[in-house]
Amino acid sequence: MRYLIIPIFFFLSASATAQVQSVELVASGLTCSMCSKAIFKSLSRLDFVSEVKVDIEKSSYILTFKSRDRVSIEEIREAVYDAGFAIETMQMTANFPNTKAVNEELVSLNGYQFKWKLAGVKNIANPQKVSIVNKEIQPTAGVYYLNF
Repeated sequence: MRYLIIPIFFFLSASATAQVQSVELVASGLTCSMCSKAIFKSLSRLDFVSEVKVDIEKSSYILTFKSRDRVSIEEIREAVYDAGFAIETMQMTANFPNTKAVNEELVSLNGYQFKWKLAGVKNIANPQKVSIVNKEIQPTAGVYYLNF
């Protein structure tokens, strides 16, 4: 019996460490509340999004997900662009597999490849909020760069 408990514990702890919990983005080009509503509707239609919270004054949107294993950065970006706007900044809150972030170190998370873009080494507190720093939230050679 104890031989079954140990593998189950490691499986559960491993699957809980590498997950995106939420995404916060700031859209650019908004001029009115109708613009904000267009983005809200577009993001709400994504099948993996469970909730979209809007702050009209800051043009920001916080997305939470139905399943943290299936989060598509590309679909989020396209939803905003399809509504006629661009993303100024995107931050994600996630649990990372390591406790330290090292510049240019590769990290796999939710099927994506990320690299840290920082000066030196920083400690990671899980969950950690990080920014995707790629221009227009487009991967560079299949990699997204992260910073605190």
